[in-house]
Amino acid sequence: MPVPSLAPLLATSHLGTVPLSWIPANEVPQPYQKLLVHDHDMTSELAAFHGDSISLTVLHSQLNDPIYLREVTLHATTTGKLVEYGLIEILLDSFPPELRPRILAGDTPLGAILTTSGLPFRSQPQGYFTVPAQVLDSIFPHSSSGKILFGRYNYLVGKNAHIFARILEILPH
Repeated sequence: MPVPSLAPLLATSHLGTVPLSWIPANEVPQPYQKLLVHDHDMTSELAAFHGDSISLTVLHSQLNDPIYLREVTLHATTTGKLVEYGLIEILLDSFPPELRPRILAGDTPLGAILTTSGLPFRSQPQGYFTVPAQVLDSIFPHSSSGKILFGRYNYLVGKNAHIFARILEILPH
């Protein structure tokens, strides 16, 4: 499954040109199944799973108004534990003007901004994939617990399936 909208960001990201190996949802093992296979935003799922609020670090961003691309990591706020790596295409013109500065500030995960804004939204996963763990060795600490990482390609959508963002979300092992 190609992800053409993220191609400009993929080219300069830590993932680069590494192919994603697409798998059916039922082949995603636990605990990744619980964290990836649902129609909620990842910010709230990760917060519940880790029992902590989630903070954002922007590694790289690119603004081609109205498209805002960014490569990010999400962390458990209290412990600093890295809980996700992501690439996101945010369609700024899909948001009310008062939310755009909060999004562009890059200090709050998009899921948290959407939740606190009261805008109705849901996740609409497009597919699930694996990537070799060594591809993101510079992001995720080396671990002997696995040689592959699990992720999903997801849309955040509002009313009438209006797309807010397209996201590649990858979890550490």
